[in-house]
Amino acid sequence: MKLFTLLLGFAMIIGGCSAGKIQPNPNSNSNPIKGNSIIDWVDFVKLNDQTYTGMYELVLSDPDDVTDEVVGEVKFKVGDVVTNPDYKTQPGDAAFLEIGTKLYQVKGFAKEELIAAKDEASIGGYRLYAGEDHARSLGLRYKDIPKDQVASVALYRFDETAPFNTLKDRDKERFIELLDHGTDKPGYSPENKDGDPDYYQMVFFMENGQLGYAYSLADDGVHVFFHPWDTRLVKDEIRNWLKP
Repeated sequence: MKLFTLLLGFAMIIGGCSAGKIQPNPNSNSNPIKGNSIIDWVDFVKLNDQTYTGMYELVLSDPDDVTDEVVGEVKFKVGDVVTNPDYKTQPGDAAFLEIGTKLYQVKGFAKEELIAAKDEASIGGYRLYAGEDHARSLGLRYKDIPKDQVASVALYRFDETAPFNTLKDRDKERFIELLDHGTDKPGYSPENKDGDPDYYQMVFFMENGQLGYAYSLADDGVHVFFHPWDTRLVKDEIRNWLKP
């Protein structure tokens, strides 16, 4: 299912931990880095004593809000080499960012709240990281978006950074209505008999807001669905806006 499940998992992660599931190493040794464990790293970066979590559901409304002020730099990429579950993360460590990646301050946010790393594969050209004390308040679930403040909904194919459709006014309102009045179907499995579903990103940009909120949407050929919490099936009408 491509990286759909992975993204959903990342969207639920909020600061304070640098690794996910770890298989214990029964043959521990004195090497602080090497072991025999498989570590499922969460996307994080650590600067000074602050741990930041990758916020895949956040998009900058204006990429120019990233300043030229460098607040830190990645010194060590743990995802490549660390297999010791007892490893203690150090300032400059990151799970997936390359060594030498610079982290920048974002206009309007304290550096303890939100920072950015250049990433051409991310919408807006930056990957955003929230401080461990701020990830919960910055990352909103779909149900918590103030829908009356949504200015537009931009639609992207899953691996693309340019929108193929931007909805405003009545189109935007109807699109949100369809999402809000879908049928919840916990445990639904995609009926992808002809291959993987088509995946999209829908980004809700707010009026007078610096942040947009990104969520995945999928079409398996039978149903269009997304995950506001449990899986929700959406009426076929929504496909009217999923055509490039």
